[in-house]
Amino acid sequence: MSTGTTTAPAPPAPAPATARPRTALTDNLWRAAVLAALVLGWAGLSAITDLVASPAASITALAELFADGSIYRHLNSTLHAVALGFAIAAAIGFPLGYAIGRSKFLGAVFDPIIAGAFSIPRVIFFPILLQIFGVGEGAQAAMAALAAVFPIMVSTTAGVRAINPLLPKLARSLSLSPLQTVTKIYVPAMAPSLMVGIRIGFSIAFINVIIAEFFAARAGLGLLTLRAYGSLDLPTMYGIILLLAAIALIGNLALWAIERRLAQTT
Repeated sequence: MSTGTTTAPAPPAPAPATARPRTALTDNLWRAAVLAALVLGWAGLSAITDLVASPAASITALAELFADGSIYRHLNSTLHAVALGFAIAAAIGFPLGYAIGRSKFLGAVFDPIIAGAFSIPRVIFFPILLQIFGVGEGAQAAMAALAAVFPIMVSTTAGVRAINPLLPKLARSLSLSPLQTVTKIYVPAMAPSLMVGIRIGFSIAFINVIIAEFFAARAGLGLLTLRAYGSLDLPTMYGIILLLAAIALIGNLALWAIERRLAQTT
């Protein structure tokens, strides 16, 4: 016979503590498997054609460059140009994107201009940059900044426009200064979107520095790659390409980790 009472459903059992580490481990295993497949494919190609150096020969040639110290000048030049160009792009792109995102007038004026300018290949401006800065890191850094500023600007604008409209009202009710509003309200709220633009901007800056070094440079990994190609030193060429891929991967993984941490805290 029913007593007129109901039994509350039991709460769901908590997930085991090992669930998250297992997921991370699975992801890492898949990443390692993808990298291993790429290396095996590379080794397979080198076995069937002389146009592709083997992984072992490429790594050996790269190790020799580090052993004799000849690569450090080129490595420092490339990294310095990427870092400088990326920093300039962030310093310009963030405030401009913030201003365009906050102002309907600026958005109406600059949105179509930015969309059109973003589609222009930045490499066509490199001869102008060479005239202004000369052959060297200045022109390469300017090339990187010119290319990377657009994704940072666009992502910042999109992040500002996606912010909950209650947050600016909260800032006004707390009598926050404009600087406090940006640092305490807008930046935390738009951090995930901003980090996506920064990560893309870093990749584009890196790519454009290497392209600039192909055309005109006194030093750089792009120039070193071009010299190896010109002398048909395929192991050295593939070794430097491997180093470039490693630098780009490490940089993107670091920014991606920051992006994930910000997403978890916002």
